[in-house]
Parts: sequence; C-alpha cells; structure tokens
Amino acid sequence: MIGIKSYGGYIPRLRLNRMSIVQAMGWFAPAIITVAQGERSFCNWDEDSLTMAVAAARDCLKGMDKQQTDALYLCSTTLPFADRLNAGILKTVLHLPDAISAADITDSQRAGTTGLLQALRGVKSGETNQALVAAADQRMTKTAYFYEMWFGDGAAALLVGQGDDVIAEFLGAHSVTHDFIDHYRGQGRQVDYMWEERWVRDMGYATIIPQAVNGLFAKLGIGMDDVDKLVFPCFFAAEAKNIARKLGAGPEKLMGNLHEQCGETGAAHALVLFVKALEEAKPGDRILLAGFGQGCDAMYFRVTEASAKLAPRLGVNGSLKRKLTTDNYAKFLVFREQLQPEMGIRAEAPKHTALSTLWRKRDQIMGLVGGQCQKCGTPQFPPQRTCVNPDCRAIDSLAPYEFADQPAVVKSFTGDLLAVSVDPPAVYGMVEFVNGGRFLFDFTDCVMDDLSVGQNVEMVFRRRYVDDDRGFSGYFWKAAPLPKAKATAQAAEQIRFDGQVAIVTGAGAGLGRTYALELAKRGAKVVINDLGGARDGKGGDAAAADKVVREIIEAGGQAVANYDSVSTPEGGANIVKTAMDAFGRVDILVNNAGILRDMTLLRMAPENWRAVVDVHLKGAYNVTRPAFAVMRDQAYGRIIFTTSAAGLYGNFGQTNYSAAKMALVGLMNTVKLEGGRYNILANTVAPLAATRLTEDIMPPDFFEKTKPEFVAPLVLYLASERCEHSGQIFNAGVGYFNRAAIVTGQGAVIGDGQTPPTIEDIHDNFAAICDMAGGQEHNDAMAALGQIINAFSAKPAGGGQKDQAAEQVQAVFSAMPGAFQAGAAAGLSVVFQFSLAGQGGGEWFAAIADGACAVEKGVHEKPTTTIKMDAGDFVKMIKGELNAMAAFTSGKLKIDGDVMKSQLIEKLFKF
Repeated sequence: MIGIKSYGGYIPRLRLNRMSIVQAMGWFAPAIITVAQGERSFCNWDEDSLTMAVAAARDCLKGMDKQQTDALYLCSTTLPFADRLNAGILKTVLHLPDAISAADITDSQRAGTTGLLQALRGVKSGETNQALVAAADQRMTKTAYFYEMWFGDGAAALLVGQGDDVIAEFLGAHSVTHDFIDHYRGQGRQVDYMWEERWVRDMGYATIIPQAVNGLFAKLGIGMDDVDKLVFPCFFAAEAKNIARKLGAGPEKLMGNLHEQCGETGAAHALVLFVKALEEAKPGDRILLAGFGQGCDAMYFRVTEASAKLAPRLGVNGSLKRKLTTDNYAKFLVFREQLQPEMGIRAEAPKHTALSTLWRKRDQIMGLVGGQCQKCGTPQFPPQRTCVNPDCRAIDSLAPYEFADQPAVVKSFTGDLLAVSVDPPAVYGMVEFVNGGRFLFDFTDCVMDDLSVGQNVEMVFRRRYVDDDRGFSGYFWKAAPLPKAKATAQAAEQIRFDGQVAIVTGAGAGLGRTYALELAKRGAKVVINDLGGARDGKGGDAAAADKVVREIIEAGGQAVANYDSVSTPEGGANIVKTAMDAFGRVDILVNNAGILRDMTLLRMAPENWRAVVDVHLKGAYNVTRPAFAVMRDQAYGRIIFTTSAAGLYGNFGQTNYSAAKMALVGLMNTVKLEGGRYNILANTVAPLAATRLTEDIMPPDFFEKTKPEFVAPLVLYLASERCEHSGQIFNAGVGYFNRAAIVTGQGAVIGDGQTPPTIEDIHDNFAAICDMAGGQEHNDAMAALGQIINAFSAKPAGGGQKDQAAEQVQAVFSAMPGAFQAGAAAGLSVVFQFSLAGQGGGEWFAAIADGACAVEKGVHEKPTTTIKMDAGDFVKMIKGELNAMAAFTSGKLKIDGDVMKSQLIEKLFKF
C-alpha cells in the first residue's frame, strides 16, 4: 500500500485582525472592507518560508523513523535563496541522512501538490523508500490591497511511503498544465503583479480545476459519489461552492478555504487544507485533493484504519488554536520589512557569514546537534573534545546528540532594551535541557510576562539575521515558551527509562502486563515475572509471561521472562537474579503479584489466609529484600507496592486480602526510611482496574470502564527519576487520582500525666479525642511519639531558637514596606520572590508597581527574580553583616530569573 504515512502543519502564532488594515488604510482603499472578515496569519520577524517548512516537517516526523527518508522536496515560491539548495538546508536542520535526493520545487502555486505527486510516483516506482514533502509560503503584497487581505503565511508537510502504516492510500492522479497567467512575479521583484480578480475566478479556478477533476474521474472510473471530502484552494468562497456544485458536490463535502482563520498560504495551501482534512477524517473516508496554479494536479486518497494509530501532532488545527491576535498593523508592516524604522548605529554591526565555518559546524549550527559522552552518558552543547562531566573528562568520547527535541526549561532570562531587536526588548537567557546540557539562547514567540524560571520551552528553528549587503539569511535555534498544557504533555512524553531495568511481578496479564509494556515502550529493560497460575494462585504456566515478553520484543524493546513464585524467599531471590544475569542492575521494582481467596472471617480456613498473605505480603518482602540490596549498592531505586481500597478502608468478605494489603503500607513506611539515604524511594498504589481479580467484584458496566491503562501513568511516574516523593499512598482508576494518608488528630490531654484518667474521663472527652481538625501526618514513629511528648512539654519562655529565627525573618518583611524607596521605583514593575531555607525560612514576595510596594507571604505566580538563601544568612545580609556579592560568589546566595533586576533590591530598600 502506497500513500501518506504522516502529516504535519504549521500556522504562525501571530494573526492580524483584518479590520485593523481597514482602520489604517480604509481612507485610501474603502473597498477592502468587503474581505475584512476574520484574521490572517503572518510570520514573526524571525520567521520565513524555510523556518515554517522546518516547523511543519518536525511536526510531521514526530514518532517516525526519519532515517528511512531518502527523498526530500521543499515546495515554495518565496524561498530565501535563489541559488542555494533550500531543501539542502532543510535536510541539515532535520538531521536527515546524507544519502538523500533533495530538490526545491518552486515557480508555481501548485508546487505543493507537484512535490507530493513526485514523491508518490517515486515510492510507487521503487526508486524511493520514503519521501518527505514540505510546502511553505510567505507571500508579500502591496499594502491596502485585496491580496494583503486574502493571503496568509503557513506550511504543511507530508511523509510518503508504503506499508501497513499508511494512513491515506494513494489511488490515482491526473494533471493538466496551462500557461495561464493570473499573476506573476518577475526577476528581482518582491511582490506579484496581479491581473483582475474575475480573470482568475472565471477562467482559472472555474475552468481548470473541473478539467483536472473530471479527468481524474474518467481515468479511475469514479464520480463525486465516491468522494467524501473535496479539497482545493480558492480564495473566492462563493466561487469554490460553485465549482463544487458544478462537480456534483454539496457544501458538506467541500473543505472550507480558511479565509477567516489564516488566509491562503500560497504554494502550501492545498497541502494545508489536505492536512486539515486528514486530521478530521475517519477510516474509510475518500479525499480528492486538487492543487491549482498554471494548471491543476488532482489526486485521490482513501483513509485507512492506520490513521487512528498515528500519534497526535500539532497539525493545522492545533496551529490555528495556538494564536496571538493583534490589531497592530504597523507591527505587521515592520515584521514584513515594508515599514523600516531607524534601528540605530548598533544595527550597523557587520553580519558577514563565514561559509567555511558554517560548513564545518553545519550540524551544530543548523541541526542543534551536540554530543553525548559514550563513557558517562553526559550530553553537552556545543560539542567539544573533552567531556564536561568533572567526574569523567573523557577525551574524544562524544557521539552526535540531537538537542532540538529534548525537553528544556528556562534557567534565567532578561529583557535587553539596548540590544538591537525588531521586537524590543531582545529577550535571551540560559536554557537548561532536562536530560543534560545548557546554552544561552534567544527567546521568541513571547513577551517578558510569558517567561518564568522553570518554564518549559521548546526549541524552534528561526532566522537570526539578514545580511542585506550580501543577500544572506543566517539561522539558528531559539527557545519558545510552551503553554502550560502543552508543557505538561511534553513533560509526560519525555519521561523515559532508557538504560534502566524494571522488575514487574504478576506481569502476565492485567495491571502488571500494562505496566511492563509501558515501561518497555519508554526504554526500560523489563523482567516479566508471572507464575502463570489461576487467580486463586493454583497451578502454573509459562505461557503468560512468555507472551508479554514476545509483545515487548516485537515492539523493539528488551525483556526476559521469570516463572518463580514470589511466595518463597528462594523465588524472590531468583527473580532478582534473573534481572542481574540478563541486564546487570535493578532500578525499578513493581510489586504487583496477587491472588484472591475471598470468604467471610468465620469461613476463612487457615490455608486460605496463609495463601493470600504469602503472595501479597510475604511476596513483596521476598522480592523487595534482594532488590533493595542491589539498589543500595547502586545508590538508586524506585519501589512500588500495591495496596487496595479493601486494605485502606475494608471490604466485606476479604479479611485475608484486606490484612495483607494494609500490611504492605506498613512495609512501605519503613522501607522509605531505610532507603532514603540511598536514594531509594518507595510508594504504594491502590489501583481500581478491570482485571481477572476484580471481574466478579465490580458491577459489569463499571468493570468495562476501568482499564489498567488508566492506572499505569501514576505507577510509571512513581517509578521514574522525576518522582521525588516517598512513603505516600495513592488511589488510581478511571483517570481519577488522589492521595490517601494516615493522619493523626490533635487529640486531648486528659489529666496531668501523673494519674491515669478514668473511663468516665475518656467518655467525657471522647469528642475531643476523635476530632480530626488540624490533623497531621507523621514521617515516622518517633515523630508520632513526639506529638504525645510535646503535649505535656512546657514551651520555653520567649520561644525556642526556631521561633526566634522566624521572628527575625518576619521582622525583615514587616519592615520592608517602610524601607521601600518609592522615588527609586519610578516606572518600575518587578516582583522579587524570597525563598528562604532553614530555621525561620519560608516563602515571601515583594511586588513593586506604580511606585508602591506590597509584601506578602507565599509564592508569586510569575516572579521577576527569585532570591534563594538560608534564612539566617538573609537576616545577616539585610543587617549588613554579610556582603551580597560575597554571598553570591560563595554560593550562599542563588538567583533565578532576571539576575540584573536583583541588583535593584539594594537601591529600592534602605533598612
């Protein structure tokens, strides 16, 4: 099967309200109000057709094997270079193989469909294995013109290949070519010369598109009844409906032209509309695509079942939702270099590009390719001969490492009004990659208020400068802040277990199988333990574990099977030995194995009690003990125990099961204490899921909704390096999660602690004894005992050391409004966050705006600068006993965010 394997889309974030053009230029061209509906997309000042093509192509390649790509077509009429292979730049940026055929397809508005057709024919002929087609346009027009209203900027990309993963099968095509001139752009001209609109409407769209479509119908022996969605570009909405009607299609089959959402995106528009159709299609839908421009290409596709398996991507619909609309028409003109403000003498700095350096460092500059040490695994950018890890320092040990798709966060940032910028201030700062590496980047697609320390960012390829003297555009990567929802999604996608080894007991089916498959999918090597017995623990069969191992290996993962019972110490030890023999370490243990033998207490025979306790409680001990020893030696481990609502809250007819499951909470509580010093974290999950253990317990309609896949995300998070919590209990099921806890009430002191209270005293104070208001959790038994001891302990006069420290810190913040120098704050709007550790520590912030200062306790959502230090050192610094610069250079004072703004504190406050 030949056809489309993946798609991607990109519409720039910026949109211009078309009425702003009318408001600015309606006095000159009042007729433009007739097409002023909605908004049009436009490039940021650092975007062009090449950067948009990169964005769409990266979206398209998400989750795909790009190393299989051996053909690349870049389709546009507005590429940055007339005599440099722009597709070659795209290839370098995407870090595609060198053994690839690449071509620019240009000079026509149907360049996009022409490129797609060439890719399909190449794959069909067998000459091409996999082809990437990217189309983008940023067409310039004169101001106050209909075409300024109609046009928009955008890009789309399609991956063409063959196999069962094709999402839209290619069924045929038909093309016609005419030297029909409705517009043209001569050599050296920036804008098109347009003939009158009715010419392209009546003799172009209305004549040539039907000719190509009817030719396709005749060639394939089909008609409009065989088409579910008709897709073609035409910026005349009424004429598009007329053409569809002429071809026999009702309005429900016609794809809208996106005029009000973004405008017509030139050579990319046919593919932009096609991608939108694919996003909204269901398996079996038949799509007819036509591209118009000096003729017409018509193509016919059928959407396959594989389309439902394609991983989500931003696409066209996602890009349309992610927007920032402006009424600033002047900004639109400046960004398109149609209005040229004075940039100042700093803008005259030389911009000559050393082409030899660009060649030698092409992967680094264009592809954001750094290095990863093959000895210690440390990533670094830029790559150097020596590993930056001070504990390694290996020489010439780096292998290429792509940073472009690595998750990253803002470490610090500043806005520079003195630096040259088309969109001042110039915003830049330190970006830290989550998996290692950091570099100083410019920020884009944001304003200062969008940034905060710790904010997730994505790397985007952008134009950094234009050498007007030589006609050369220079490019590099920038950081763009992610919307919170997207940042969360990306963080979830990027939690990996590469190089880690996991043991999952009871992994032959149900929850255990789901945990194992997900761990393997994210890079873990997994030991699949399952005795293969019935749900009451009787019998045994290797088939269950073997089947899961096969699933993982067939998906490209690594796994081994183990058939030992967890109910014996020998079985537990052998499970861990299997991991060590196969993979050499144990990082994760999920104690999931379980059986059921339900009956009421009076009917519970001792053997049924022992069998359940042996598997659940003793089984967890038997595997955890040898695994803990391995984790201790490697100073890392994550252990997940499985409890149950029956254990936490009780359940009729499950005394054995309830007792074992609650006992596991006690086991976890001590494992967390003993493992803490070795970075071994232990947590417990009470899952609610449809498994063979619950099939006759849950109501049938609810059973169908409780899939193990809804529990797995929490378990995998607790098993990851990102998790820093230990000793906690969680309920999970059907997408609902909460934390359960053992809480101790404030209680009541009855008597003087010398004479035991009477039974009557207990009765009289029972309400106070039972009162849970102000209840608290305790980390260990000593803390719980401390609550009892403290109840009888007299408070030291004047408060203890902690109270004194707290009073000193609070005194500083109480005095801060009075120490504020309003005269020094004119025109200033900043928020200083103070994060103080140690005795008397806590969180405070000072918000300064309009010459006023407000000081509050707590954490501000978007602090400008965050001051981190010990509370005692902070008090010393305020008193003048500790020099601020000395504190900073010695590491006692740490500053996140806008470092330069921190220097204002001394100026703004005089104590």
